[in-house]
Amino acid sequence: MGRPAIILTSKFSVPSSRKAFGRYVGYIARKEALEQKEYLTADEKTELSRVKKQVRKLDQENNFSKVKSEEHSKREATAKKLIEKKNFFDLNDKEFDKYLGYMVRIDALNQKKDKTGLSDDEQAELERVGQAANKLSEMRATKEKVLDGVFSSDKDIVQLKDLDYIRKQLNEGQKNNSVLWQDVVSFDNNFLKKKGILSSKTGILNEEELQKATKKMQSVFQKEMDPPLNDMYWVASIHRNTDNVHIHIATVEKDPRRKIITRDGVSQPKGRRPQKIIDHMKSGFANELIGSSEITKELSQKRQAIREAIQVNLTSQVEQPTFQVEINQFVRVLPESRREWFYNKLDKHQKKMSDHLVDELLKDNSDFQKYKDLVWKMQNDRQDLYGKSKRENKNYAINQLYGKEGIYARNGNALLADLRKIDKQANHNQRHRISFKNKVDPNKYIQSALEEIRKDTAAQKDKTKSEEYTPSLHVRRRKNPSRHIYLKKPFISQSQIRKIKSNQEKVFEKTNADLETKKNLREFEKLQNEVERELE
Repeated sequence: MGRPAIILTSKFSVPSSRKAFGRYVGYIARKEALEQKEYLTADEKTELSRVKKQVRKLDQENNFSKVKSEEHSKREATAKKLIEKKNFFDLNDKEFDKYLGYMVRIDALNQKKDKTGLSDDEQAELERVGQAANKLSEMRATKEKVLDGVFSSDKDIVQLKDLDYIRKQLNEGQKNNSVLWQDVVSFDNNFLKKKGILSSKTGILNEEELQKATKKMQSVFQKEMDPPLNDMYWVASIHRNTDNVHIHIATVEKDPRRKIITRDGVSQPKGRRPQKIIDHMKSGFANELIGSSEITKELSQKRQAIREAIQVNLTSQVEQPTFQVEINQFVRVLPESRREWFYNKLDKHQKKMSDHLVDELLKDNSDFQKYKDLVWKMQNDRQDLYGKSKRENKNYAINQLYGKEGIYARNGNALLADLRKIDKQANHNQRHRISFKNKVDPNKYIQSALEEIRKDTAAQKDKTKSEEYTPSLHVRRRKNPSRHIYLKKPFISQSQIRKIKSNQEKVFEKTNADLETKKNLREFEKLQNEVERELE
């Protein structure tokens, strides 16, 4: 399978491991800093050895490195590094106060820099404070004090002043023993450019689309957990300081409802998400990002329009000699019983002939062509998102076109339904009898069927006319009432008689019918029989 355009990396931590996690992140950061140095002193080598030992120990005790992801690649490695990195929602109170102080000072120095410029000491301070803030978090504030790329479950734009509020929401969940779930969505930037989300010319990122997709993913997460997340709160930040765009999301329940489990003698809330939920979260994100819900809605509308076009076009083309030849060839190979005239009961050769007739009936139908174009567009989008699958049953376009519920199966069934109706009408609506196709020359099946239907229609019209009231016949009937008695207009029709019979049966089904009712019904039946004899 090819590399997917979007990968989702996930992890969680429970309250009992929260403090250990802070130490773990600190050791990881120090380990990376030492490993990046070209030369190490003897003391630094000793420190690196000690740090590695502590990382392994904490990892074994708390399983911090067990991060769920989907592929072994450079992008995955970056995502794992990002999810392990300390973010502002991991800071303790002292660190958080420091971080806010750094951000406020950076903002003040930047404003002065724009107005009057900075002295050498102030410029050095800006760099020093910036580096100190970077060690705590990578978030940046704009000149308007808006945190770049940060949004939450209740704020599309997060300002510097909102950080304290966000931290309180997260702390409320953690104080109530909530699990802290963390996810990183990582993108192939070429995919974002292809979809117009990342401009290849200006480098501008459409963060609004990423926010919408993140909200959809979080909604799936909340609803599919068992039980659903209660009073869910989350905060997300978009990172662009790597080779690929990433979104880091942290989620808590302010009023937790997770099942309490015991692990290594310690009680803690169950935080593990089934892989099925993680897959659905990713699908929800991806489908929202590429607008597949709108495409799916359009596909559904096209399907219905195409289904109706099959019936209309069959009616108009069934009289054409060339098309009649193809219909006759198709009917000849169909099963003997009309009950088998369904697309998914046909063999490979029969399906191929059905598909050909569908193409003939829809060759000038714009909805059909548009439907196929949309299906292939969805296929290409899904291939970009999830990579190319070698299994044909995972091919979206093949399934939508030729699958058991694909467009050719649907339209094939529409065609076969009309052919069943034609065969039944040509056979005078007789059931459990030999089918009409076995009574006539197979080379002239459709012509014979249509002719038989026309005869029946004409006969029915004549019968209707003969039953109509005619004044002249009425006059003759007065002169000789014994003549043309069959032309006498009945005072009750056959359909009314059938309705009476049905009502009679329903009445008799009632077990509590009294003797008087039964007597009335017998008299009614007698009257009904007299009427029927008169109509004969």
